[in-house]
Amino acid sequence: MQDTFLARFTPSLMSHAALEAIFVQRETLAQSLIERIRDSVLTPAKHQMLLIGPRGMGKTHLVALVYHRIKAMADVQDGLCIAWLREEEWGITSFLDLLLRILRALHEEAGDAHLAEQTEALYGLSADEAERTAADLLVGYVGDRTLLIFAENLDAIFQGLGEQGQKQLRAFLQNHAFATILATAQSLFNGVSLRTSPFYGFFNIHHLPHLALNDATRLLTRVAEHEQDEDLVAFLGTPKGRARVRAVHHLAGGNPRVYLIFSQFLTRESLDALVEPFMQMLDDLTPYYQARMVWLSPLQRKITEFLIENRGAAPVKTIAERVFASPQTVSSQLKTLRDYGYVQAESAGRESFYELREPLMRLAIEVKKHRGKRIRLLLDFLRLWYTRPELEERLELLPPEAVLEREYLQFVLREVEEDGEAPRVAACWKDLVRYVKERDFEQVLQIAEELVEIRGEARDWDRLGSSFATLGRYEEGLACFERAVELRPDNVSAWVSRGAVLVELGRYKEALASIDRVLELNPEYDFMWSHRGWALGYLGRYEEVLVSFDRALELSPKKAVMWMGRGWALKLLGRYKEALTSYRKAIELGGDHFYPFFGCAVLLLALDRWSEGIEALDDALHRFTNAEVPEVENTGAILTGGMLKNLFGSRADGAVWQQRIGDLVAVYDKHTVLPVLAQGLVESITASTDQKNTQETLHHWLDAWQATVGDRDAFQLPLRLLDAAVRYREAEDPRVLLALPAEERRILEEVLGLEENAAG
Repeated sequence: MQDTFLARFTPSLMSHAALEAIFVQRETLAQSLIERIRDSVLTPAKHQMLLIGPRGMGKTHLVALVYHRIKAMADVQDGLCIAWLREEEWGITSFLDLLLRILRALHEEAGDAHLAEQTEALYGLSADEAERTAADLLVGYVGDRTLLIFAENLDAIFQGLGEQGQKQLRAFLQNHAFATILATAQSLFNGVSLRTSPFYGFFNIHHLPHLALNDATRLLTRVAEHEQDEDLVAFLGTPKGRARVRAVHHLAGGNPRVYLIFSQFLTRESLDALVEPFMQMLDDLTPYYQARMVWLSPLQRKITEFLIENRGAAPVKTIAERVFASPQTVSSQLKTLRDYGYVQAESAGRESFYELREPLMRLAIEVKKHRGKRIRLLLDFLRLWYTRPELEERLELLPPEAVLEREYLQFVLREVEEDGEAPRVAACWKDLVRYVKERDFEQVLQIAEELVEIRGEARDWDRLGSSFATLGRYEEGLACFERAVELRPDNVSAWVSRGAVLVELGRYKEALASIDRVLELNPEYDFMWSHRGWALGYLGRYEEVLVSFDRALELSPKKAVMWMGRGWALKLLGRYKEALTSYRKAIELGGDHFYPFFGCAVLLLALDRWSEGIEALDDALHRFTNAEVPEVENTGAILTGGMLKNLFGSRADGAVWQQRIGDLVAVYDKHTVLPVLAQGLVESITASTDQKNTQETLHHWLDAWQATVGDRDAFQLPLRLLDAAVRYREAEDPRVLLALPAEERRILEEVLGLEENAAG
């Protein structure tokens, strides 16, 4: 039976198979460490390695995995003895204590009863005599073999050794060049970083990076595979699953341990079923974060506690005032906390602002004081904000993946029947068809690469590019399509695909050139006229948008998607009545997409046919909240944002705004999709950045929302963001944004288009 036990806090308890199953990101480093150890055993060279990373970063996991792999290598066993010290060696206060711990670890590893007896006998000697005897015993036991020492929390061990003990250890290792060390520490410490320390320059140091989003996804997928949770594996491969991982990523801060804890409830589908396990998880994490607090010095704990209470980022001066310490002292402590992975810093002018690196640490401690209210609100919004469900509308209106897959299958099925191909090529085609049907695009990519290697024809480069694009690797796909059209300038498929990936990359002018090339080769390609319209829309060439959709309708007058596009073009031009007619035509032709129903409602409201618009909105929300696969979450929020921008642009007075906001709240609440309206409010915040808006108008807008929904939990976060946006627009001061918690600030920066500035 498979061992599926996963230790969240003590990876050394896990089996070798479990460690391997969920290992991600660091395979290259693991191989390097193993090769260095192997070289230390088989040659006179002795390598010393130190892994640096905060708690939960996977140091013990990596050490345990290296241990098991080394144990499985037959060619080093005769020349190796292993001493794996305990993760927390609390009792080391001298060089003698360290020698005793190494001897204990050796007899525990080898099961050597005689060594255990010899070690026990040392306790009857004086300290000086025991130290000399223990050193001789260790040297004699190792003999001509290599001593491999695994030492975790080396910083704590060195602190216990003190300066004298460190000097004794360094002299011992120099006099007896038989040891190689793989050690870990939470951060660089004086024992290895000061030029005057005995171990300065002794270790080859590796800093463990936090998990990137793709690595976090791989980790969670491997956990699910190891636990034989096929539903979770499948879920993580969906847009909703990837969105869930993104939400976790913002909270976890790239800490592998936190992902392992989150993995227990990632498949929870309803919000009510998600919140309670999340709260339980926070409760389970509290001892972990409390232990991290205990590990700090009193002043460091005081600084961290202030940052927990403050929630947003704070400058050194403010922190110093609140903890009653000098700015110089606080600055030094903050640097240490940053090295430990507790805090992060951002600059605003000449000032540095500090905040907790892991929002989850604050949330885990906050939940004890706030009875979960803020946590529940955060989850409500995050779950809605980061979910990216697969939308049928997007697949038809702007569908790079759908187009690539459709073109891919057409060419594969046609060309696989061709005669005269070499056997290897024929075999590739057979496998290609199978994997496309199974939607195993990683395998498809490998076969496409093989076809390019075998023949390298334009069609092979086209298929390779489609494989990359299907996997979201658009830059690599683009390079392949460039090669395909270079080899065969009339390759319509490659030009189509090139345009699709350029749209995905936001390079709309180049995408338009590709689309025009397709239409030059095939003027009757109706969907390309549609795609041309969407590309022109992104470029703001609205009159030409309408021309393109009109041409598409000449070719395919009974396709609902073309009428939807025409409606969108007319709406962009402000021709709302004509746009309304086009949307209704799309509905008449049987289009069941959310877009035209909602679009009609938005246009009626924009035309000030308010009662009729509310009725249409009621109908649209009823249709799709009762559909088998509701579509309102993402597209509904985006379109709601556009609707609210229209309402804001109407320049109504505060009383009218308040009344109409109340109407919208009532209809969204009726269909239990009030969070969609809340997210739509966030989507509409961009309207506040328009310089044409006066501060008085912005405050009236904010006041209307606060008066209408200020007491509703679902709107607390959107209202905070709107308030911050209004104040930022008024002051143009980054401190306004820095006062927000990191996860909220990231959302607002994205909405306001400030991500680049924030990253810089």
